[in-house]
Amino acid sequence: MSVKEVVKKISGSKKYRPLYEKTIERVVKDCLKRYPAKEAEKKARNLLHQIWASYFQSRPDFKKLLGKFKTGTENGGDPVSAVFAFVLRLQSSTRERIPILYEFYHKIFALTGQPKSIVDWACGLNPLSWPWMNLPKNCRYLGLDIDKEQNDFLNSFFKIFGKNNFRAKLADIFIDQTPQADVVFLLKLLPLLEQQQKGSSLAILKKQKAQWLVVSFPTKSLGGKHKNMVDFYTKQFQHLIRKGNWKVIKILFSTELVFIINKHGNSATGR
Repeated sequence: MSVKEVVKKISGSKKYRPLYEKTIERVVKDCLKRYPAKEAEKKARNLLHQIWASYFQSRPDFKKLLGKFKTGTENGGDPVSAVFAFVLRLQSSTRERIPILYEFYHKIFALTGQPKSIVDWACGLNPLSWPWMNLPKNCRYLGLDIDKEQNDFLNSFFKIFGKNNFRAKLADIFIDQTPQADVVFLLKLLPLLEQQQKGSSLAILKKQKAQWLVVSFPTKSLGGKHKNMVDFYTKQFQHLIRKGNWKVIKILFSTELVFIINKHGNSATGR
């Protein structure tokens, strides 16, 4: 079975139809190099589930969701408390961040300064955290993700709330262009990169075109278990950047471990 045939089969299925075809193709090619054709398709589907589908307990109907919000705003509903928190709860990664949102961005931007531009790789629903970010009015925010339906939802959401400087776009960090920004978010992303291409994280960090990189890791698994993840990811990350001439500051939140990299810094340190 050829790459094209396997990609067509997976991308044509209901589950994976919203997924960026370039990502499906990349994963299929990698799996076909390592496994026989029938097994490769199964391995590709499993990997795509782990890096993408597993973050929704159940797939939202984004069109229906958008319709509800349009009706709510027209009827004078409260967009910040009711709408934003509700949407952020739909995805496991952003749901875990809700209790720390204000503290999270306050501490990050206290170190990086208020950015004029942000790139958010594998953004998920995180761009909808903007009410807690206290960004400058003209800040440009580019969310990059492999989910077509989600990106369309985000762009419609931005339009409803007048966020003209915000945009969501299809992109795969392994193969697509790296945009320039003041700050780049790589939130809970490195473990997913390693699942796909072991040893790829450092090259991904190096190619980012920004002074400040905000890299984070989960403090517990999707199943809710801690498993000494803070110590594990701290040691792993410090080993990863040991030869980099970067200044690195560690911040531990209750639900997330964050490393802020200053790529123009003089030394790699952790504290």
